Amino acid sequence: MTRVKRFFVNGMILTATSLIMSGIGVWYSVYISNRIGSEAMGVYQLIMSVYSFAVTLAASGISFAATRLVAEELGQGREGGVRKSMRRCVVYALCFSMAAGVLLFAVSEPIGQFVLKNPDTVLPMKTMAFGLPFLAVSASFGGYFTAVRRVVKNAGVQILEQVVRIGITLAALSLVHDGNLMHICLAIAVSGVLTEIMSFVSSLVLYLNDRKRYDVTKPSTDQLTKKMLSIAVPIALSSYLRSGLLTLKNLLVPLRLQKAGLTQSAAVTFFGMMHGVVLPILLFPSAFISSFSGLMIPELSEYRARDHRVVGNRSIYYLISRMLQLNLLFSIGVAGVGFPFSQPPAAAGGGDAQTAVYLRVMAPIIPVMYVDNCVDCVLKGLNEQLSSMKYNIIDAAVSVLLVLFLLPHTGTAGYVAVICFSEILNFALSLHRMVTVTKFRIHPVNAFVKPIAATVIAGEICRRLPLIEKNTMSLVLSIGCQAAVYVLILMLVKCIRREDGAWLKKIFINSDHKFVESCGKKE
Repeated sequence: MTRVKRFFVNGMILTATSLIMSGIGVWYSVYISNRIGSEAMGVYQLIMSVYSFAVTLAASGISFAATRLVAEELGQGREGGVRKSMRRCVVYALCFSMAAGVLLFAVSEPIGQFVLKNPDTVLPMKTMAFGLPFLAVSASFGGYFTAVRRVVKNAGVQILEQVVRIGITLAALSLVHDGNLMHICLAIAVSGVLTEIMSFVSSLVLYLNDRKRYDVTKPSTDQLTKKMLSIAVPIALSSYLRSGLLTLKNLLVPLRLQKAGLTQSAAVTFFGMMHGVVLPILLFPSAFISSFSGLMIPELSEYRARDHRVVGNRSIYYLISRMLQLNLLFSIGVAGVGFPFSQPPAAAGGGDAQTAVYLRVMAPIIPVMYVDNCVDCVLKGLNEQLSSMKYNIIDAAVSVLLVLFLLPHTGTAGYVAVICFSEILNFALSLHRMVTVTKFRIHPVNAFVKPIAATVIAGEICRRLPLIEKNTMSLVLSIGCQAAVYVLILMLVKCIRREDGAWLKKIFINSDHKFVESCGKKE
């Protein structure tokens, strides 16, 4: 299988996996929200904010470090370094995750009592601490499978993990009959720990079987430990700061909303709706393209390991060009669908008319969110991960300040504005850095003006059809119609060219070509 064909096949496998995972995840969030109630969902989201910081401490950049180390060893023809790299990554993951687990267990009571002001959250957080070592080591194995492009194995583990998590959670929640908040959150926490153990065992078995293909007698890079630490530690430290700021922001949101006049129950309910329903729905379509963006990291790492040039490197230029084009056209189309079709997803997510309003208001920010992920992957693949993390920290710090000073005066509308401004700021900084490093040229008319005009025109045409929102089938037909009109307009204005179709055909029919030769003519 050719390199570019393997890239797209792996991308499609990961896309299918991501769609399944995202679909199940959205359904799972909706089910939990309906099962435990909106207020309890808000409390659970606050617990998850604390837990996410503990996960950051536990993982400490190990997944990315494993991907970079293994990809660069293979890129330099040093198969002997694969196992050595992974041994160091696993030890690193165990050390940091055990320390994170002890810390979370120790601080759960003061956080639950004095920060969350809810004693029912203490025991669930302590329980979650036991799953962190299994999660971190599994993350290192995930980085390995990404580096070696055996995504099917990683995808299988993820799907199995999600299915097991839901099955155990449903079974555990069925045992809770008293509606007690602590019992509900504890059932979810125990289910999560059991799932992480299962995921670890599965990943370990697959890794031990897969690593046999690499010859340990072949050479490896010297000072692998130093190299791993040089990749992982800066990411870890930056992640700690950013995750800490985001956790602080999430904990502050209900408190500052109460200053705006909301009751504690209303503030927590709003927070749960935004993070449990609105944002998952907005991010769900990204499953179609985020996997391709993630696969750029090992590809770009290998290109950079072979040829340290970034500016003037055709392989790097065309990979970035194609992926940005894919992300931009797709995300702008999704944003166009968000305006006329916000009510059905909101209803499916258990939300009310207000949820639909938030979905519609935030639809224009979808391209920023999706393309920002692509740009971040480019920066990481080009060894610019510290720049990416720096921008994430700036974004998080600004968000905390806005929450502190803006929310008491603007309420829920202010928090929506904070989210939108945060996404735009992060995207602008990351895009500027990518352009600076690669000298990549962006053509505003083709990249933004034409697709936006196309999605607006497609929306106006299809909005007048009698099909819209009458039932599920008419909804699907309406969305399909708008997508078809959007693509047709893109073809007419030459955002999608005949060469693009020929390029894709060449990928899957020709069997002997290099990556750069499959990327069309040099622009």
